[in-house]
Amino acid sequence: MALIPRNGTKPAVGFVGTWANMEEDNARTGFAGSVFAAGVPVTETTEGVFDPLTTGKRFAGIALANVDMAGTPLADGTKTFAKDELFGIADMGAVFVLAGSSVAVGNPVFYEEATRRFHGATATGRLPIPQAEFDGAAAAGQPVALRIRVTPGSAVVTAAT
Repeated sequence: MALIPRNGTKPAVGFVGTWANMEEDNARTGFAGSVFAAGVPVTETTEGVFDPLTTGKRFAGIALANVDMAGTPLADGTKTFAKDELFGIADMGAVFVLAGSSVAVGNPVFYEEATRRFHGATATGRLPIPQAEFDGAAAAGQPVALRIRVTPGSAVVTAAT
């Protein structure tokens, strides 16, 4: 039996910070070192503690959303992790993130900290996300699958100037 959306509405492609498909994936757990949203790249700041990725740090993976995120919501209503909250970090597989501009399958990945969005081209202040590429196409503001495979010993990332 086919599922037909109500009122002719199209269901969301995916939800930021969730797995994009059922292929092989990997994640680990860590504690939030500060308050931040899911679907952002993170770095390990101290053993087992993770914060959003910034220039000069190593990419550890993408923060996976929880059903009961306990942090203070952002101004736009986005749920956040509370400081010291346990959460998952995807380091292999495909995860939904938010496109900051039109992106295509296979584009390299650049992250803009101020907007929490991912782009397919570099620009001032954007962080290159190593060992990642877009696994789908999307317009600005839409969820898009991001394929990652973090390997140990990755170099630190530096924002474009």
